[in-house]
Amino acid sequence: MVPPQEAEPGPHAEETLVADPASETEAGPAPRKRRALALGIAAALIAVAAGGGIGYAVLRHDDAADHKTAAAPWKAPAPARTGEFGAKSGGGHYGRLGKLLLPVPETYEPGPDVREFGNDVELDGKQAVAMMKSSVREMSKKNRGAVEKSIDDLHLQGAGMRTYSAEGGDYVIEIQIVQVTNKQAAAEHNEFFNEFTKAIGVFRNGPRITGHDKARCVLPPTEPGEKLDAMVCQATEGDLLVTMTVTGTVPLHKTEAADLLKEQLDRIQDPGVSA
Repeated sequence: MVPPQEAEPGPHAEETLVADPASETEAGPAPRKRRALALGIAAALIAVAAGGGIGYAVLRHDDAADHKTAAAPWKAPAPARTGEFGAKSGGGHYGRLGKLLLPVPETYEPGPDVREFGNDVELDGKQAVAMMKSSVREMSKKNRGAVEKSIDDLHLQGAGMRTYSAEGGDYVIEIQIVQVTNKQAAAEHNEFFNEFTKAIGVFRNGPRITGHDKARCVLPPTEPGEKLDAMVCQATEGDLLVTMTVTGTVPLHKTEAADLLKEQLDRIQDPGVSA
């Protein structure tokens, strides 16, 4: 893998996310190692993004306080909280994260456990921070410290995770929702993820999510003889960071997975934004 070229850091840039020396040889990683490295990078991007966003080869965090912005004059006022969960005009969400997560559709079954958490779980802020930090345990000390700091600075409110197994078991989907206090950082999340995954030059583009143009899906490079494939998708809805990971046999059911993500994003979409 060729490391991304250095970009000029933005006004808030503080740390640089660098490749771990042990991850590549002088001649470049072997094909299978290259694929594993791409998956590892994707996992790191998820953790970094959930902890405050990643830029083009730049890890940064935003300390700005979360300012509540009044709705534009032409917008209808936020709807009353008539249900157990929902989105408010302006990007905030109320209700349990387990309610905000998409229920398992009839064409799916509950999927496997997510590590020690089970296949349908809600975490409080402290537990969510611990989970995010555990995702970057294998990173170099320098990168891990930078990511952990950004996670702490964001003040996570909680996380919800649910897994879905396709009938026949051809593929498994995990959807994770993380609720944050800093909506500005959340709003920047997709831009950072998009720039980095494009700049690094190894990921395949996944399907677009209808009605959610800023959502992005990527897949690791293909290798001859591979029997399994994976896809990572990222999206933001107000104060929620949404990650979907898909693993399954080749050819991966990308379209079906993208349809499930669309259902999830429609469920939590800001009522002031038309799909």
